[in-house]
Amino acid sequence: MKDTLFLLVQKLLSNNKIHFDKKELSFQIQSHPSYPSLHAVTGVLDHFNIENVAAEVPVDLETLKQLPDSFLAQIHTDKGNDLVVVEKNSKESNYHIFSANNKKEKYTESVFLEKFTGIIVAIEKPENETVESSGVKNKFLLGILVGALVFIVFYKNPELSVIGHLFLSLVGIMISLVILKQENGEETVIGNAFCSGNTEKKDCDAVLSSKGAALIKGHKLSDLSLIYFSGLTISTLLLLPNFSVVYLISFLAFPITLYSIYYQYAVVKKWCLLCLTIVGVLWLQSAIALINIQALNNYSFYPIVLSLLGFTSVYIIWNYLKPLFLDVNSLKKDKIEHIKFKRNYALFDSLLQKSPTLNTRVNSSKEIIFGNKDSKLEIVVVTNPFCGHCRPVHKVIEDILKRYKNNVKIIIRFNIAIDNLDANGVRVASRLIELFNTKSEQECLQAMHDIYEGEEVGRWLSKWGNTQNIEVSLSVLEVEKEWCTKNAINFTPEILLNGKSYPKEYKREDLLFFVEELEESCCTETVNTQLVN
Repeated sequence: MKDTLFLLVQKLLSNNKIHFDKKELSFQIQSHPSYPSLHAVTGVLDHFNIENVAAEVPVDLETLKQLPDSFLAQIHTDKGNDLVVVEKNSKESNYHIFSANNKKEKYTESVFLEKFTGIIVAIEKPENETVESSGVKNKFLLGILVGALVFIVFYKNPELSVIGHLFLSLVGIMISLVILKQENGEETVIGNAFCSGNTEKKDCDAVLSSKGAALIKGHKLSDLSLIYFSGLTISTLLLLPNFSVVYLISFLAFPITLYSIYYQYAVVKKWCLLCLTIVGVLWLQSAIALINIQALNNYSFYPIVLSLLGFTSVYIIWNYLKPLFLDVNSLKKDKIEHIKFKRNYALFDSLLQKSPTLNTRVNSSKEIIFGNKDSKLEIVVVTNPFCGHCRPVHKVIEDILKRYKNNVKIIIRFNIAIDNLDANGVRVASRLIELFNTKSEQECLQAMHDIYEGEEVGRWLSKWGNTQNIEVSLSVLEVEKEWCTKNAINFTPEILLNGKSYPKEYKREDLLFFVEELEESCCTETVNTQLVN
């Protein structure tokens, strides 16, 4: 199994009816620096704003009944401790266990309690679910393609056997693509269903990676299979209603299936269910050709040339596309490793600690402070409403507040000269300070969102109004400007984490990766200080 943790989290989310982007989920799990630990699971759930709790609970019946209907749990197995997805069946007082290899088992309460270690991850569906799926666009394009194919077929009005043969060719293309992805370590629903749970007799990867899988130098089984079924599909559409050449090709492909079965049985001594599915498709197509054997007497030179042209075109196109596909797949793997390296907190912290610690206190109680004012983790954002580079920083701040509002203190500090009271920067910043102190934190945050998203100043002031008590806001801006000058902070944005400058080796958007570890580090330092004292 290429990514067992992904499959388990995917099952957990599906059971709880939480929509998610499979590609993004897989990427976030594999690129997490703690992968494949349980911490990677909770980290990814936090990334998607899914409320979750990882805990070690008492192993008893009373606790078990209080757990949700579906959760991730650790159980004892013959191979050690494994993670599984648990589904409770309250009516029958039993538990359905789904392991990473797609194996499903049913345990009674007593059996489950014997195997249960007490470690769980439980989740709760978010109230406002906004997870977007990249699959919508692909489904739309697939729908157009299928619609066009159906139109062509019914326009030609072929026999039922021809439609069946064409359908099998499309199935062959689909399975070939699954095999191609399986060879390159990509997850697919079909691949997981057919190839999970390797045994002594079944192992797709062993067959697909063997020498015999490369029937022709430089071309594996997946290549030839994809070329064959694609060429057959094009030939079918081009030659309708004259189908004799396609039937002939189906007969010629039959001996390949015998080689495949012999190789798996006698050489590798393991079976690949995907490969056997291809064999089954070829046999069914040969059977259709055999039933319509009289059609073989009707072929001519022109259909043969047209069919050869179709196969040649597919071969040339695939030889051009395959390197691109492999490059994209390689880039995906490199990106995962890059993100995993970049999200390593130890590296981030080592760079952070090299920075001198600034005193972030100012003589003002009216500053904009979001989150938990008593938090040990303080993030100071030095900003300007009309700084283009500040926009992505404020997007990150919004995301941090959504996930860690109770664990972090965020100070918004403006670096603005107040010489000209009519300057847009002064008018907007002073109004933001006033909104925070006279209205609400949420209202100030929304007003800040609007201006940093590029809303026109006149429209913004019309919506949020002008500053009523300018003197209070100006005193705050003056103190903040003096602090910036004193600490030689001349440019925005600037981010300080407990007084230390955010490492310039990292993108400011990467801050979101480290909030949890930064907060834990602050708590650890506090405890250590108390122990010393």
